This record gives sequence, structure tokens and C-alpha cells, in this order.
Amino acid sequence: MEQLLADINAVAGVKGSFVCDVEGALVALSLPEPFDEARILPATRTILQTIQGLETTRRRKVQELDILFRDARMVVKNLRVGCLYVVCARNINVPLLNLTANLTAKKLTEILKQPEAQATGGPAVAVAEEEAAAREEVAIADPSALLLARARETIGAAARRGICLRLLGGMAVKAICDSAASITLPPEGLDLDLAVYGKDRKQLDLVVEDLGYEPQRRFNALHGRSRLKYFNEQQGIALDVFVDTFHMCHRLAFADRLELSELTVPVADLLLSKLQIVQMGEKDLRDIYAILFDHELGHLGEVDSVEASYIGSICSDDWGWYKTITLNLAKSLELVDDFLVDEEREVYISRARQLMQVVEAVPKSLRWQARARIGEARRWYDLPEE
Repeated sequence: MEQLLADINAVAGVKGSFVCDVEGALVALSLPEPFDEARILPATRTILQTIQGLETTRRRKVQELDILFRDARMVVKNLRVGCLYVVCARNINVPLLNLTANLTAKKLTEILKQPEAQATGGPAVAVAEEEAAAREEVAIADPSALLLARARETIGAAARRGICLRLLGGMAVKAICDSAASITLPPEGLDLDLAVYGKDRKQLDLVVEDLGYEPQRRFNALHGRSRLKYFNEQQGIALDVFVDTFHMCHRLAFADRLELSELTVPVADLLLSKLQIVQMGEKDLRDIYAILFDHELGHLGEVDSVEASYIGSICSDDWGWYKTITLNLAKSLELVDDFLVDEEREVYISRARQLMQVVEAVPKSLRWQARARIGEARRWYDLPEE
């Protein structure tokens, strides 16, 4: 365990880390001198009780807590057989921390489970209990089937009114990628990301209200030209609808693209929506792996493949897009051994490198060249707003 904690402590901004079991007893500790066990243990038990309370009231698994203090921060990973606690700087890059911490959490979970298996009274009992726990956890932690059913229901209802509504985000990846079950993470909440054309946004209100969703009227009044939000209180499902453009760190326009696919946005657009994230976390990185493992590179118009020339055309005129995409593809190749195995890894590396070659080779516009001269001296991306 000491080496696993050392890996986390090596992340920039981390001050130290420790692990407690399900009873709150300290299992492993790697913290600087000012911290001592007598002060830590009451806090760990309080946090465990908080997690249990949240799970009872929310009726779903709490995967982590992010606790902010005046000058510091504590990220708590719920291992189900205990917790991993990471003490860090308040302004730490959390997505970067998660790339290491989430992998470490999985390894710690396996280590902490070993004594439990020995205490059950035999291998058969241990296996039965573990399988039962796994089924219960899947039911709580991965509501993908429910969300995909609701997405199809909503998109179908919109289509009957002549509205082109398409699925975005992690659930879109699960809808079109066979590998998503093994590569991607379960959804963190009951949320669906969707895309629609601006001309249809008023009609969309009628569609989703018929399905039991209430518009978030204040938000929609302020931001309705670019984004709409709805919530179904009975089902606990939220809709986040992007109008004409998906805008996080860069702007991805939907013009004449949504009708090219039936359920989700085209594969290339889905990949771009992930590759545009500057502070990319594990969830988005895994989605990128799944998309490129399951879909070959294709030409413009081949929307069931990754239209490499379409992605290249976006990068040819916008240095900011080019910079973020090439950085993220390079990062994904650097980390691929941590997430993919054997054939998955080989296929992904081949396709990611091919895509990099297309992006590099496409002729660049004068606008691109002018911005390239400024380079990283000026921020080339927007800061996403919730």
C-alpha cells in the first residue's frame, strides 16, 4: 500500500494520503509531520458516516467527496471496503489527480477485500457473497440501461414532432461503442446530454414536458439560445440540451450534422466533444479510448466511422482546436498502458496516430498560421461554465 500512496503523493499539489477500512480504522498512512493519527481518525469516521447518510438519502452510490477548506482540499474515494483520502492544495488540478487516484483506488479495493474473503468461511461462500455484492453495486452504480431507454424515448418523441434531437456525452459513447462496458466508467448521475437545432428549441419544450420533464425556467430564460435544462422529478433524470453548438473549451457547431445519424451525434462530433476538453479527466479519456477502438477512421460523410478529414478541416482553420486535440491525443497515447490491454491498446495506438497524422498534414489557413505565431503565450481555449 505504501507504494500506491507514494504514487498519489507524487502528483503535483498532493500533500499526502491515507487509507481507512470500512470501520474507519487506519490501514495505511503517508502524510507529512503535522498530521497525527489521533486527529485523523475522528474525521475519517465522520466522513464515512456522511457517505452512508448521502447514499441513504440519494439512493445511489457516492463514489467520492471533494471537501474544500480555506487553504487546502481533501478528495475522498469511496472504495466500498473503506476509503482513500487525499490531502492536497485547494487549487489542485483534480482531473489530473483522478488519473492516478482512480487507478490506485481500484488496486486498494482489491487489497482490502482479501481479508474479507478469508473471513467468510470458505471460497464458495466468498464467491457467492462477492457476486451478490457486485450485482447490488451494478444496480446502484450503473444506471446506463435506464438512461439509454429514456434517451431513446425522448429522441423518438422529438422525431414524431419533426425535431432532430441527438444524444451527446458519455451515454452516447455507451450507445454506439460495444467496448464501453469494459472501457468506460458508469455514469456519475442520472443525466443526459443532448443536441438540438435552435429552430426547434421552442417545440422541444412541448415534447419534454409531455414526457414529465420540467424546464429550469430561470436558466432557460438566461441561456436558452445556447443551452436548455430540464428535470424529471419522478424519475430523477436531468436533461442538458445544447442548442446549435456544443461549447466547453471550444465551439463545436452542429450545422447540418445532426440529421446524419439516428440516435447520437455523428461519431466524429462525439469524439471532438471529448477531445476539446483541456483539463481532461479519466471519464473523458476512457470515452476517447472506446470511440477510437470501436470505430475506424473514415472519409467525410462516413458518419459511422471517425471522419478524419472533418476533424482535420476543423484543426486546419483554428489553431486552438489543433493545439487541444494534439495535446489530448498525445496524452492518451502516453497513458494508454494504464487503461487498455493487448488488442485494445494496439488498435487504439494505430488509429490515434493515424488521426494525428491527418491533423498535422492538412494544409493550415492564414488565420491558423497567425494564431500559431502567438502560441501558448495567450490562452487558446475557453473556460467551461456549468
